[in-house]
Amino acid sequence: MTSAAALPNGLFFDLVSTEEVNAVHDLEAQGFTPDEAATLEKLRFRQANAPDLFLGAFIPQIDGKRTLLGYIDGVLSSEATLTAASMSTHVPGARTVLIHGVCVTPEARGRGIASALLAEYQQRLVVVGQYDRAVLIAHEDKVAFYERVGFKSRGFSNIAFAGVCWIELEWVVPLEKPSDLQGVPQMIPSGLLEGMQGKGVSLRKEGKLLSSFQRGIFDVSEKGDQRSNLFDLLCVNERCGSIILRQGVAVLQERESVQNVGFSKPTHTDKPLKLLACAECDLGPIGWCEPVGSMFWVACQRVRYRT
Repeated sequence: MTSAAALPNGLFFDLVSTEEVNAVHDLEAQGFTPDEAATLEKLRFRQANAPDLFLGAFIPQIDGKRTLLGYIDGVLSSEATLTAASMSTHVPGARTVLIHGVCVTPEARGRGIASALLAEYQQRLVVVGQYDRAVLIAHEDKVAFYERVGFKSRGFSNIAFAGVCWIELEWVVPLEKPSDLQGVPQMIPSGLLEGMQGKGVSLRKEGKLLSSFQRGIFDVSEKGDQRSNLFDLLCVNERCGSIILRQGVAVLQERESVQNVGFSKPTHTDKPLKLLACAECDLGPIGWCEPVGSMFWVACQRVRYRT
């Protein structure tokens, strides 16, 4: 498996916008055969009807725009398995996510982007708390890749197109949500508990992504003995807008206080960590902390900046 160190600098994940569907179509044509690739019309249908299931991997550009390196797109189905009918429809409120495509631009392959993108996609499905499973079909030589990220093979699919036999795979969405509170870590930094109790629900400004700033992190942090944040940091969910960090209370490597952050149970890794999520809408992870300690980390690309 490719190490996380190989990931491109500045890589971040965000929902694909309407204006970016053409870029997805270009990438689709590079990643699939003409018989397998989705048409621009189908991609527009999926983005318009299931935008929360259309996730992209991006790197920022100097001009404030962003470059698409990969994407995952899907729709919802009321069926627990893939059928020809379910592949061409979207059922709002259904609990099965049908993943249509997982694709990375040829120039960026072999750097762990697909694995990181899938992990992010799965995490988002968990925090929503409304889905039972994600299913997809893949070529037989791709089965091992999907099994490494938690999917299990169901055997040959009933779907047949492009003259190829497909394997159907399923990933069961865990019942536990990362934001389920399991107690606050000891050694709470000054202002943390007060910040968590202050909801700030009346502040609903969209804010700007880090990728929209010409100089990136240097445009959102004030230089001094330690760089502090120039703006309020908001939940990246545009429909939430909860304040994660107040202006001037954070530095690039550690912070003094946070607002509206939820904690998960410790992750099962060599070094136990707790994932941080927005305490109002449960979107995450936006960062991490150790179960016991005073260091809390928020990813600069996973918040918006209220300018």
